[in-house]
Amino acid sequence: MGRLERNYQVGDDVPSVVKEMTQEAINLFEASAGQTGPSQFTDEETAKETLGTSGTVASGRMSLTFAIEMLRKYFGADVFNHTGMVDLRFLRPVRPGHTITFAATVTDVTREANGSRVSVEIKVQNQNGDTTGIGKGSAVVPNAYLPPEE
Repeated sequence: MGRLERNYQVGDDVPSVVKEMTQEAINLFEASAGQTGPSQFTDEETAKETLGTSGTVASGRMSLTFAIEMLRKYFGADVFNHTGMVDLRFLRPVRPGHTITFAATVTDVTREANGSRVSVEIKVQNQNGDTTGIGKGSAVVPNAYLPPEE
């Protein structure tokens, strides 16, 4: 039996991803990227000197990683890893102690030679409902995933 067939329609909600931001998670993320030494992400004093803030912030790369995770789960790794993309803009800092929700809605389904490009609008919000990021994403889904044209 092949892949599960899915019908993508404008207005569909992508299942959200919720992340609890901790300083430990931020430190591990920065270390995995090869970052050594204090930075505005890992050290409060450096954050104060660099950003003028009273605490550290999570890097935009961390939010981008979670947005990618959400779309990989939605489209499937086999599809997203080959044709997926995310373009995210960061509007507000994400800090340790925040709960961040990544959500998306399908905005367009356009037929292409190798399938259909399914586009989504992404919104990232903290526990207070403040939008911390917005963006777009997409993946080309093979025709086998789509209902036949009418």
